[in-house]
Amino acid sequence: MKRRNWITAGIVCVLISGTAGTFALYQDTTAVQNHIRTGDISIGIQEYEEKNGAEVIYTGSEGRTVLPSQSVSKIPRITNYAQPCYLRVKIQTSGETPGEENVQIQGMPEGWVYAGEHYYWTQPLKTGESVDAFRRITIPSVWTEDESDKTFGITVTAEAVQSDHFFPDFQADQPWGDLETEICVHERDGAVTEVEKRYQSMSVTYEGPARNLVAVPEDFFENLGAAMPGDSLSDTVALRNTTETEAEFFFRTEIPEELTEAQRDLMEQFELEITQEGRLLYEGDLGTELTETEPVSLGVYRPGEEGSIHFTLKLPAELNNAYARRETFVNWIFSVQGQEEPATEQEPGPAITQLSAPKTGVTDPYVAVPLLLAGVAGISTWLLERGERDTMKCSMKRKNSPPKRRMQLRNIRSFRR
Repeated sequence: MKRRNWITAGIVCVLISGTAGTFALYQDTTAVQNHIRTGDISIGIQEYEEKNGAEVIYTGSEGRTVLPSQSVSKIPRITNYAQPCYLRVKIQTSGETPGEENVQIQGMPEGWVYAGEHYYWTQPLKTGESVDAFRRITIPSVWTEDESDKTFGITVTAEAVQSDHFFPDFQADQPWGDLETEICVHERDGAVTEVEKRYQSMSVTYEGPARNLVAVPEDFFENLGAAMPGDSLSDTVALRNTTETEAEFFFRTEIPEELTEAQRDLMEQFELEITQEGRLLYEGDLGTELTETEPVSLGVYRPGEEGSIHFTLKLPAELNNAYARRETFVNWIFSVQGQEEPATEQEPGPAITQLSAPKTGVTDPYVAVPLLLAGVAGISTWLLERGERDTMKCSMKRKNSPPKRRMQLRNIRSFRR
């Protein structure tokens, strides 16, 4: 009986093993190409004047004559073509200006304060906004006929600095401190470089029953806009498993081969940090490639479970104008590994009477294995039972045989002695 139990247990284990073989691992991959660009500080000055109650573009002073105490319309207008910025202007006179009394500046809007050699605009000038330095000048009344036929000029120099991460002190003698302004290294086309965009939610979804990995949108840096020195730009990517099996998400990066040296250099200036529920997953520069052999696991998600990852890009505050208006890009690759969903077992249908002999072919190999093993189990059990019955019969025959044979054996032994 012990031997029969041991054989039966071995067959059951094989059957369970065969059934588990119907599950298989499933993998899928999706990629997004993320573009990041640096912002710019770009301003321009356009001069206007009033004529007949309307503003028109100033066409020049050639052929114009002014008189002492005369007020002349002159409107230098400064426009911000790029990122929000602070302004300052320096107003200088030049030419054959007589005496110690200079031309008087009038019509300067509220918001300008004078400190040192500059007038400072105390509010950030937003993208596309303009502000007038002044609206008119007045010729000194002390100028006499001795100054006739002499010329003079007014030079307005405007400078700008990004308003983000910059905190001027307008009560100080030098509101901008010891900041040194740089000349822009790009050509300005007069177009506003920043436009407002609607926020786009981002997600990576393992979709069932098709079990495809889908990323939306195609660029995960779409919401970040232009980066300025000192910026810290962040966003969140949702992770979802809508299949009926567990799945593990993975993340890696890929540096495109077609990047130029300037684009690679810019990428290395950005610091990338990826976290998940406060846990640090990755920290390094954006230009470091996470290869396929060392992807970052984003966790195992149960059926219907959702999560997210949070990423942050930082640009050093000491970055100079050489990095203005640059763009680079990097590929982020997400992959998933999960189980194939098991086939649904069909319930047995009603019994059908069939006159002809049924076909016995089995098309599913996983079904054939259990059937074959079940047949082997039946044969093994039947042979074992038959062997035990034969043994029992043999024993019964020995017990029921007459003692005559044993008496004969004793007589033979006695005779030999």
